[in-house]
Amino acid sequence: MPAKEVSVTASLVLRLDPSTVENFSYDRHSTWAGSITLVHDEEGVDLFDAAPGILRMPDGRESEFMATGGSAGESGCSGLGPAPFHSA
Repeated sequence: MPAKEVSVTASLVLRLDPSTVENFSYDRHSTWAGSITLVHDEEGVDLFDAAPGILRMPDGRESEFMATGGSAGESGCSGLGPAPFHSA
């Protein structure tokens, strides 16, 4: 199936591995997870079909994710690789 770009709302968090606090780096020592929800109902779109999917932030940063549970239009997600965001 060809790739399709859709708008989503994402609620995401960084999860830190406590054993890596010394010389901490978001890209190397953290994972990210959360939930993604389609902004609009999209006929034929199932977030589980994106295996993996690519989450692109408004500033252009992006990273891969896997759906972890939920429905076609709302799903938990687990990040693959560096988070496309950082905490303030």
